[in-house]
Amino acid sequence: MRRTRRRGVGHEAEGGQAVVLILLVVLAMSAGAWVAAYAGANGKVPRGTTVAGVDIGGRDATAAASALARGLRTHGQQPITVAAGTVVTQVAPADAGLSVDYAATVAQALHPRSWDPRELWRYYGGGDDLAPVVEVDDRKLDSLLSALDQRAGQPARDAGISLSGGRIALTPPQNGVQIDHEHARLALVASYADGVSAVRLPLLLRQPDVDQADLDNALATIANPAVSGPVTLAFAGSQVTLQPRQYADLLSLVDREGTLALDVDMAGLAALVVPDAQATQPVDATVALQDGAPTVVKAVAGQTYDEAGVAAAFLQGVTASGAARTVPVTGTATKAAFTTRDAKRLGVTEPVANFTVSVPSTVGPSFADAVNRLSGALLRPGDTFSFNGRVGPVNGSGTRLATATWNAGFLAGLVDVTRTGSAAYADGLPEGRDAMVDATHDLQLRNDSTHGVLLSARLVPGAPGTPGSVVVDAWSTKEYDVSASTSARYAPTPRTTVPSADPACVPSAGADGFTVDLVRTVTRAGDPTPVRTDTVTTTYQPLPAVVCQAVPGA
Repeated sequence: MRRTRRRGVGHEAEGGQAVVLILLVVLAMSAGAWVAAYAGANGKVPRGTTVAGVDIGGRDATAAASALARGLRTHGQQPITVAAGTVVTQVAPADAGLSVDYAATVAQALHPRSWDPRELWRYYGGGDDLAPVVEVDDRKLDSLLSALDQRAGQPARDAGISLSGGRIALTPPQNGVQIDHEHARLALVASYADGVSAVRLPLLLRQPDVDQADLDNALATIANPAVSGPVTLAFAGSQVTLQPRQYADLLSLVDREGTLALDVDMAGLAALVVPDAQATQPVDATVALQDGAPTVVKAVAGQTYDEAGVAAAFLQGVTASGAARTVPVTGTATKAAFTTRDAKRLGVTEPVANFTVSVPSTVGPSFADAVNRLSGALLRPGDTFSFNGRVGPVNGSGTRLATATWNAGFLAGLVDVTRTGSAAYADGLPEGRDAMVDATHDLQLRNDSTHGVLLSARLVPGAPGTPGSVVVDAWSTKEYDVSASTSARYAPTPRTTVPSADPACVPSAGADGFTVDLVRTVTRAGDPTPVRTDTVTTTYQPLPAVVCQAVPGA
């Protein structure tokens, strides 16, 4: 059988293989070039990249930063002409805190590693013309702008009022201008980055915090009322009235949150008012006889005042009108040492003892005054009563008032501290129970009970020309039963006889001296067991008998 071979079929297969082989070679060569391109672009600034005219392309980051620093050395030293309002000055970039951050500038030109042909083409096809990255020292730049503001700016002027000398003087408001710091910063940084040698800084119009409306309102509501009339400060026990001429120079109108408010020199005001002099002392509670019965008299708190309280009251009154210009001053209460509650606890509720002594009909108003001074003496537990301290000197019959006082206290259970009997016995006084007082002799009694003791005294006048009497009562809560007895006279001392030839001689029988004992027994109410027994011994000196003799030859 004869076979027929087709021509060309085998040749076509061989030709296809050759094409594939050629393609593979081309691809291999392209891949090698791609790898080489990638390796050449790795970590470098795209070729043709410039910063402010300085070529940094084709270099790695370090080399590019060094090239940039060399190229911009002059750029960083050229002064910038700065205009703000009418002020024109030159500023060194360093003084403004401006410098180029070379590393950051280079970093903005670098791109991340990539096999992307477009990124490789960007490297080999040419970079951009970039602006340098500017580093700003905020402290220096702010300081520069503030200094320029001092020269170019004009602060806004707030409206104001002066009351000096009691006359109202007005200061009108005025607008001001200042550098717009935010936009000025941007303009300076941009001019430095672009290498521009001159820049104008923008200004802002500033309105005053206190404007004309605030001025008009303060004039009507503060200034005019302040000098319209006197201000009276009312304290607890006094009043102080101040005239405008006295206080006007102490007043000022100040800006408080954009409005005019009145202020006062507190120390100067205090010098006019003297707060300490207006203070009142607290008054202790006590017990007194009212309508014949003991009554608790409540304590009264004192008041102290300070500069702040005086100033607050004054500022309230100085802008008021009419009666409202009299203002109470708020003080700080000072508590009494002996309170109303303490007085109630004394338990002074009932009479527990009294004593009556006759007095001559000749006693006058001075004796009555002494009786009134004695009445109302209050002895708290532990207190010691002093007759001389409470009553003082008594003109005539002082011994009789002291005797009534000592016996009332003695029978009420008070402790005898100091008592001096009369040198010689006097008719009308109880034997061994009299008490003499003078400049050197005092009568003192101490309250050792658990309750208070109130002494009251009253003068009972006799009929015209006849003796009267003085009565002393002791009031308390009955705690003791007291009994007292006087012994018979003993240890007599005979009187002597004294002759007198004095034409004015008045004969006198005189009296013998003697001694007596007064025994007091104190028991608790309802309990016969003695708490204490006291013996008071009194010795009276004799009084000489006076015998009048005829004068020879008379």
